[in-house]
Amino acid sequence: KSRALLELLRSCSDKLLIFTRFRATQDHVARLLGEIGEPCALYHGGLRRQEKEEAVRAFEGPCRILLSTEAGGEGRNLQFAHGLVNYDLPWNPMRIEQRIGRLSRVGQVRDVYVFNLVSRGTIEETLLEILDAKINMFELVIGEIDMILGQLATDQDFEELVTDLWLASEDRDAFRLKMESLGEELL
Repeated sequence: KSRALLELLRSCSDKLLIFTRFRATQDHVARLLGEIGEPCALYHGGLRRQEKEEAVRAFEGPCRILLSTEAGGEGRNLQFAHGLVNYDLPWNPMRIEQRIGRLSRVGQVRDVYVFNLVSRGTIEETLLEILDAKINMFELVIGEIDMILGQLATDQDFEELVTDLWLASEDRDAFRLKMESLGEELL
């Protein structure tokens, strides 16, 4: 993922909002960016409100990268940027939509580009394949995703369901089959 991110940064000169799920991952990416001399603003739940505002102002101004945890996934208007990187892919499609919603809002005049970084052979790769192939998630609007996920014949939320499928699978192939079955159910 780190190599893919560095390649993306070299090929894209636009402002990028990079999401990580965990603070440790955010720290890793911040160190990586520091090593190549790429300044970034940090946004996470441990910051005071004023510090969060300063990070957003820096991103709106001279800083081309905002590195955020889930804390930045809701309630922010960042339509001055149009590139989003999911360094850590959340398992719940609604969280991805919330992240995209930071950039794709009223006032956005350009196309928003979303880059999902996943490692080969991981649960993230399988999940992305299923979400993309079976739900066509990136072409849906938020209400349609709610409607699809609301049709699950279970009281579990989507993340719990995926976790249970993973834990009940003997290997990656078994998990892939279970996820494909879930995708068919969602269709």
